[in-house]
Amino acid sequence: MALLGKIAKSLDPNSDLPTDVTFFFKGEDNIVKEVKAHKLILSMASDVFKREFYGTMKEEDVVIKDASQQVFQAMIEFIYNKRTALGDFELSFLASLYYLAEKYYLEDLKEGILATIPEHEVNNENVLDVAILAEEIILHEPLSDALYVAAASFLKSAFNGKLEKAVDFCVENESTELHGLVLFKMLATMKNIPDPNLCENCKQTPCLNGKALTAQNFVPGAEVAPRDPWAISRTDTRTLILSGLDGPETFTARLDGSIGHGGYALRYLMFKCFY
Repeated sequence: MALLGKIAKSLDPNSDLPTDVTFFFKGEDNIVKEVKAHKLILSMASDVFKREFYGTMKEEDVVIKDASQQVFQAMIEFIYNKRTALGDFELSFLASLYYLAEKYYLEDLKEGILATIPEHEVNNENVLDVAILAEEIILHEPLSDALYVAAASFLKSAFNGKLEKAVDFCVENESTELHGLVLFKMLATMKNIPDPNLCENCKQTPCLNGKALTAQNFVPGAEVAPRDPWAISRTDTRTLILSGLDGPETFTARLDGSIGHGGYALRYLMFKCFY
């Protein structure tokens, strides 16, 4: 069996590798729960554990007051390479787990948590809760930002560019200082989120493929093609790359990578977008 597999198995109750450290948690009704582990394995994963177990203040039993037994157990299982489906946890659980990952300098765990955020469903019922959670963990900036982006992405899609939908959403939610703060931050975040429907060529939604080129929709770098090849010349039937406007009705372009050609009339061209 591979080494990582053996490490994962060492947490099993019937393992022949005895644990040598116990973490205690006081839960509801003062019921004490525990998590057992191996000092050496934890110390290899975290310098914080190494100082705790092999520094001047060596500890055999540790009382944990800033995390629940369930969250701490999830961190231990991640360290032991047990199959931990981070995406199955609730966002609030992941926020607590991220706190432990920062506390014990577990960069892989932090990255794993951040990677799962876009996988979580955000909808009308929980979007405000996601934003409030983002604000509550504002000191953990990467996770807070990821949660705000998740919430703002949902709103951007739901609003679909319609101001009245944004106004309705704000009016329908209870007016509190916290709600106002997170709503403001979500709206600000929306500005930096790319529109998934935005065409990469014409930079418009909906796409202008096949539409006539005008001075108003001109995009430097966009690919265009003649609407009527004979209107330009027999040789210019290939794709043109827009360079810049020469005037209100003419532009300069590159022909299939060649240097600039000038004086094309806008009205003879259309966008040639790809999907």
